[in-house]
Amino acid sequence: MIDYSMQIDSQNGVVIQGDFIPGSIAVNIPDSNKKKRQFISLFLNKKDIERGIDYLNCISLNNHPIANEGLFISALAMFAKCFVSSESRTGLDKDGFKKFSPQSVKLFDQYDAWRNKHFLHDENSMTEAIAFLLVSPEGSESVFGGPPSVVWNSVQINYIQESRQLENLLQEIWKYVVHLIDKVGDSLTKDYSEGPREKLLEYGEPPFKIASTNNPHEKR
Repeated sequence: MIDYSMQIDSQNGVVIQGDFIPGSIAVNIPDSNKKKRQFISLFLNKKDIERGIDYLNCISLNNHPIANEGLFISALAMFAKCFVSSESRTGLDKDGFKKFSPQSVKLFDQYDAWRNKHFLHDENSMTEAIAFLLVSPEGSESVFGGPPSVVWNSVQINYIQESRQLENLLQEIWKYVVHLIDKVGDSLTKDYSEGPREKLLEYGEPPFKIASTNNPHEKR
């Protein structure tokens, strides 16, 4: 797999940079090829896994504990995001990953549950809460010694230790994504390798768009 970078040039527009034959021309992959969406999704998943690893590498004993918690939750979000499909993106297959990396199944299920049933939806026993009334001592003028309330306790997570474990999992997911990118990339190459160069050029320039915060409610 080869990563290319994109640079916005005021005169030349979008410029693709990377290790390829000088003078090569980027052409669009037709929308009719169903592998196109999968290929795009895989690279976006790879981007998010790498960002999750970056978050984990920022966790440090020098940070405030809340900062470490935020970084850890952010990494969990990147991890979970990659296994969910949307109208704009195809998620990774959980069973496919577990088959690729069987040694990661336990960690995968653990952090998947932490994210979904603790940090996101608060359903499991990682947080426990009780509601109570305060009854005043016998002989008091009032029935209650104070207003009703709730107290809770949550698991104290060692984010230094857990960040290393989660990073190991994300590294395995990264390997899985790269494996799929190479597989789909090779398949795309075969799809178009028989056609003449002129036919490929007819596909035209890829429809490059600049990312924007405008209209965030609309799908891309």
